[in-house]
Amino acid sequence: MPRPPVRLEGVWAGYEGRVVLRGVDIEFPGGGITAVLGPSGCGKTTLLKVIAGLVEVLRGRVFFGDVEVTRLPPERRNVGMVFQDLALFPHMTVFENVAFGLRVRGVGGSELKRRVMEALELVGLDPVEFASRRVTELSGGQQQRVALARALVIEPEVLLLDEPLAHLDYKIRQRLVWELRRLQRRLGVTTIYVTHDQWEAMELADMLAVMRDGGVVQFGRPEEVYENPADEFVATFFGDANIMPARLLGEGEGLVAVRPEDVMPLPPGREAGPGFYVIEGYVEDRVFQGPLVRFEVRVDGVVVRSLVPRRIARGMPDRGPVRLVIPKGSVKRLGGRGARG
Repeated sequence: MPRPPVRLEGVWAGYEGRVVLRGVDIEFPGGGITAVLGPSGCGKTTLLKVIAGLVEVLRGRVFFGDVEVTRLPPERRNVGMVFQDLALFPHMTVFENVAFGLRVRGVGGSELKRRVMEALELVGLDPVEFASRRVTELSGGQQQRVALARALVIEPEVLLLDEPLAHLDYKIRQRLVWELRRLQRRLGVTTIYVTHDQWEAMELADMLAVMRDGGVVQFGRPEEVYENPADEFVATFFGDANIMPARLLGEGEGLVAVRPEDVMPLPPGREAGPGFYVIEGYVEDRVFQGPLVRFEVRVDGVVVRSLVPRRIARGMPDRGPVRLVIPKGSVKRLGGRGARG
């Protein structure tokens, strides 16, 4: 069954007399995962709460597919939500935590038990082992799975996730990101995932929305946003970028953005073709990062970062002069708040 897209049209929203969202226009594709990325205070969580019906819309409209839900209360929106703090009930068992939303909806008896057990299995928790345990007896990763099972057991049209993995260690977080992506592919539920972690967003999302100051500044596939950032903010917030004067490349005034992995050393005795810029600088620092090595090269008073595969980095000095080569197609000229390139 096709899942509905979620569309916001000119949405303004806030609380306690403060406006947080300012004229947001966006459509989250049905059946896919969209990651919402942005700095603290930009409106990410408020956006989710507007979709869930937990924050009132001051102006604008919200749609699930062709159905307007702007004034519908939360209990009539069929939305599952996992909060950053998980909001599990510590005095309840795992079973009762997962069953809570079903009981509110009037589901009981054998159907309730069947759906709870299926939801636990879906998120990788053995019902025999975990159903009767209290959530306070579980690890952080297991509690995360319980929260996800509680959101999925109601068979939501839309799943909203608000930085749900923020408090987990890296290895557990990485594994759960992979499992969440696999689970979403299996269920096909329209999923909106708020995160501050750009790498998490890249690994998980089909589409990416970057927010700043209560608005969406860029929306597109992660690789599109990464390769063609709308402005300096997006270039430096989503991934790493060298923001440097165009004059270093012989391109006049203004600023350009170049990803560090597009800045490579030019071997001695080699010349670059017409599709490349060549700049000369001095290596000031070298940082080993496993498969990659980061170099900081000073070029005419500007530090340029270069991210080089380890096998290539072996030929570069720890300190000393170096020539760098940059593909012309990888350089994005930044103009005002937009980008050309």
